[in-house]
Amino acid sequence: MTRRAAPVLAGVILPTDAAAHAFDAGADAYRQIIEGAFVPLADPVLLLALLPLGLALGIWRTDGLSRLWPALAVGLVAGAAAAPFAGVSVAPAAILAGLALALMGAAALRWPVWLMATAATATGLVSGMAAFEGHAFGEIPAPVALGTLAGALLVAVVAAGLVSFTRDATAAPWVTLAWRIAASWLAAIALMLAALRLA
Repeated sequence: MTRRAAPVLAGVILPTDAAAHAFDAGADAYRQIIEGAFVPLADPVLLLALLPLGLALGIWRTDGLSRLWPALAVGLVAGAAAAPFAGVSVAPAAILAGLALALMGAAALRWPVWLMATAATATGLVSGMAAFEGHAFGEIPAPVALGTLAGALLVAVVAAGLVSFTRDATAAPWVTLAWRIAASWLAAIALMLAALRLA
C-alpha cells in the first residue's frame, strides 16, 4: 500500500517549473485560496527563505514568532506589491536571506530585537517578490494572492511553532542543539542552491 502511494504522493507534492506559478483563473474563491497557499510549499526558493526564518525565530526566543510575525506579514505584503517592479530575478536574494537566517539560527546568539525584526521584514519582502515574480498588477486573482501570502506566513509559523513547542516541552539542551543542526543543514542546502542559481 505504501509503495503504491509513494509515487502518487511524490507526483502531487513535487512541483514542476512550468506549473509552479500557473493559476487556475476559473476556479471558485476557496479553491483559488488553497491553490495560492500551495505556492510556497511547491517552491524551493520560498521554502529556503521562510523555513530558516521560522527556525531562527524559534531558536532565538520561544516567543520570537509571536513578537515578530507582523514584521514578516508587512514584508510579504510589500514584496507582493513590489513584485511587478522587479526587473531581475529576486530568487537569489531570497535564497541568500534564508542562508543568512539559517546561519543566525545555527549560531543561536542573543540577537537584538531590531535585527531580528529587520531580518523578518527583509525576508518577507524578498519572499513576496519571489512568489509574485513575473506577474503584473491584477493578473493574479485576489483569492490566489491572499492564499499565497497566507501560505508563506504559515511556513514560517509552523517552523517556529515546532521549535518553540519542543523547547517548551523539554528543557534538555539537546533539543535546541538539534534545531541548530537542522538550521545548519538548511544553510548548506541554501548555499548549494545559491551556487547553482548564481553560477
